Amino acid sequence: MSPELFDPEIQGHRPTQCSDCYALGMVIYEVLSGHAPFDGFADQVIAGKVFRGDRPERPQGAEGVWFTDDVWEVLVFCWTPQPENRPSIEDVLQCLENSNAAPILTHNQDTARMVRQVDMTDP
Repeated sequence: MSPELFDPEIQGHRPTQCSDCYALGMVIYEVLSGHAPFDGFADQVIAGKVFRGDRPERPQGAEGVWFTDDVWEVLVFCWTPQPENRPSIEDVLQCLENSNAAPILTHNQDTARMVRQVDMTDP
């Protein structure tokens, strides 16, 4: 959930395209890292972190192999604090397709899916 949906001063707390973009960034983070954002924290703590503007840290090492500079930049853009400054979902997809991580995006006639293309053999 995006920070603005936790704001008690906003009436209705209804999701918008802007809040969906924030959520998409978190979903992409979870898919690529294999961990939910703020994994290990209680739901109430996570809500507080999101409302305060905390964002997940960029994974490093083997866990961070999917987080190229281009991909990370897209995620940070999705998490922009001002909802009106977030990209459209279409723009996010286009940025990912044009990023240097594009080879990990493959198209199947039924679905677009993430495919790991890492050599997992021992040296």
